[in-house]
Amino acid sequence: MENELNLNEIQTPPVQTVNDIEKSKIPLSEAITAWIVFALGFVFTHFAVRYAGGIWGGIFWFSYGIVGAVCIKAKKLKVSRAQLILFIIAEVFSLSPFFCTSQFINFLSASFVCLMFLYLMITLSGAELFGKHFVVNILQSVFVRPFLSFAKELVCMTSIFKGKKRAKNILFVLLGLVCAVPLTVAVAFLLMSSDDIFENLMLDLGRNLPRISFTIIPEIFFAIPISMYLFGAFSSTEKPSPAVRMGEPDYRGLPPVVGYVAVSPICAFYLFYIGIQISRIFGETLSSDSSYSDFARRGFFELCVIAVINLFVIMIIQTFTKRLADDKKPVALRVYTVLLSVCTLGIIATALVKMFMYINRLGMTLLRVYTSWFMILLALIFIIVIIMQFMDFRFWKAIFAVFAVMFGILCFGDVDGQIARYNITAYQNGTLEKVDVGEFYELGFSAIEPAVDLKESGYSSEQLDSFLEHIKSEDDFYDKFAYFSIPRMIGQNALK
Repeated sequence: MENELNLNEIQTPPVQTVNDIEKSKIPLSEAITAWIVFALGFVFTHFAVRYAGGIWGGIFWFSYGIVGAVCIKAKKLKVSRAQLILFIIAEVFSLSPFFCTSQFINFLSASFVCLMFLYLMITLSGAELFGKHFVVNILQSVFVRPFLSFAKELVCMTSIFKGKKRAKNILFVLLGLVCAVPLTVAVAFLLMSSDDIFENLMLDLGRNLPRISFTIIPEIFFAIPISMYLFGAFSSTEKPSPAVRMGEPDYRGLPPVVGYVAVSPICAFYLFYIGIQISRIFGETLSSDSSYSDFARRGFFELCVIAVINLFVIMIIQTFTKRLADDKKPVALRVYTVLLSVCTLGIIATALVKMFMYINRLGMTLLRVYTSWFMILLALIFIIVIIMQFMDFRFWKAIFAVFAVMFGILCFGDVDGQIARYNITAYQNGTLEKVDVGEFYELGFSAIEPAVDLKESGYSSEQLDSFLEHIKSEDDFYDKFAYFSIPRMIGQNALK
């Protein structure tokens, strides 16, 4: 027990200074890795930031994962099957821009991948994977551990020039690159002559290569701290992660009766509200679009906020309420958690029914789908919370699995295209009175193929023609390589 620490006294390994790093001999492989990570930092500032939401972000994070895997392999760290699965999931989500045209979703996917990689680093240092101190470990992996060896990358980069043997090897590498240039150019031209798609991609790639200009200087400047942070995350695996001492933490001092009394009134209001909503849904006839709109939209986003608030309330009473011996939860705590979760599920159910009624009458939009997706995700989380009151299992592992599946639907399910297809099919089946082509502008490249199919089916409108002309200009404007995706390629073929 002496080797473990309390949450209230988390100890952090000392920050590694430049002198400490220079005293230890730096392997050539680590020095090369430092230069590769610096190159990735430049890819991030020059390409991923400039073409935000495009495939350069996916290329950056996928490459970072590969470099990290090689680095971990070189350090001979033990990797469990669960950690390997987490790495594979992160690599898969880094490919989101190839399957999704939404820059917003691709940004969220990149953030998700970044968190997974950083969290994976601290688990390789000894932290329990998806343990009960998951939140603390996440915060440590993002805000603390990469800075423990923040200066190490610069030392490793300069070390590659020290020593006669290394200098000679660098000279041989440069000589080999010079010899490879004519052969590579010849092969590239032959391959470009054999396939027009490959030729177009190579031409687009050539146009995107950085030009010698003053704009590169600030990009290199900002690439330095980014690469130092990323390399510091690699180096943090050499330092043991903070552990947590067994027993009840000091912060669990909230008298149970306080939490129960505070939660009881809102539970009563929730039950009363759910009863009214059920009577409205099954007892009223909403005939006009305006009545559907008023009924479905009114209070929907407020209900989303209430569901999130209830989740935080449950986290607070579960975290700070005093426990019994051996850290067991009081029966009343379990009962109130289940009651509040059931009430929230009832609120989510009424909100989703209202939204589905709205969609059935007026069609899908991105906002309607995203909010429905979020409410379904919350419902699954509350179901897990209820199950946790009767069974012991890794809560954060279950949450991660549910979130990964749900988020994977957004990233790889071509949601934008599915929205357009649903609205068109519902119109053709008579469910919708009209197709709101104006929503296609928000759906972007994913709406091209459904819009072309709609036009070919005989549907004619100036708005549809205007959209197709607009999306053609958008396709010419957006860089074909940086914003390449499978839905966009399918849409381009449909336009032809």
